Amino acid sequence: MSYLYYKAINWDEIEDNFDKYAWEQLTSNFWLDIRIPVTNDKESWERLLTTEKQQMSQLLASASLLACLQSEFGTPMLRGDKRTQQEEAVLNTVTFMKSVHAKSCTTVFRTLLTVQQSKEAFHFADYEPNLQKETEQLIAVFQSGTALQKKAVFILTEIGLSVGKYYPILKRANLANLEQLVFNILRGSAIFCAYIGYKFRLDFSELENKQQEQIKRWVETFFSKLITIETAFLTANDHENQDLLNLCYWGTNYSLNLLGMEPVYSVKKTPFIEKLEHIFIDQNKFSQQVAAASNEVDTEDMTDDDYDF
Repeated sequence: MSYLYYKAINWDEIEDNFDKYAWEQLTSNFWLDIRIPVTNDKESWERLLTTEKQQMSQLLASASLLACLQSEFGTPMLRGDKRTQQEEAVLNTVTFMKSVHAKSCTTVFRTLLTVQQSKEAFHFADYEPNLQKETEQLIAVFQSGTALQKKAVFILTEIGLSVGKYYPILKRANLANLEQLVFNILRGSAIFCAYIGYKFRLDFSELENKQQEQIKRWVETFFSKLITIETAFLTANDHENQDLLNLCYWGTNYSLNLLGMEPVYSVKKTPFIEKLEHIFIDQNKFSQQVAAASNEVDTEDMTDDDYDF
């Protein structure tokens, strides 16, 4: 989309109600890492085994690395293929929140780790061979891929390659504030990906059958390649292989579902998976909510609570 002159965004002239609804969901879900009292988990954290603390630190730093990639490469590269002006505003918000997601790791480490332990965790993420292979593949697509390829890779990165890294934190009942921080991240990811998945399917529906088959094959091949690398990453570092892999496979199937494609991995249904399914968004329900919201008045009186972040 191009303009002969710079045009202000008029939110009363909506081309796509999904833009308006996604904006409202994102702003309603706004949060900052510094507002979560992770320090209250300090006592419980100190009771963990050294190996447990190291595992969580390494995986959290690894998730932070992907969040940085999404804010610096992933989301910005989607802007060039926007369909509406409002989409630009939504993507700007996503970019900012991905920066919050990435910064959350530093907030956690500053509270729970020593300076040296923090450096070691970030060093692990920066130099772990499999993780670097992932980022090289992802950046290549973000820089030179098609609009559909970029959207598909954004979703895979946000869910399939990330959700397993949070498992060691989410499985513990005694790290309530750290768990809340991760849930906030996942809730944001759910909104981002439901929105990007919708935009993907719009673009996809405009292709001829032959082109649709080509993009399907590309997605299947690329996803398989990246999940093979992610599997090597999760199993190479003596983590709880089966639990993390099951979560990784669930996230990949969910990513494919958002793209309108069939799942390819066998996933064991667990209480933990069921908990995540309540956080993440069913695409059909999301569409129904958008349709309902389009008939509602989108203004309300402000209160003092609106300034309590």
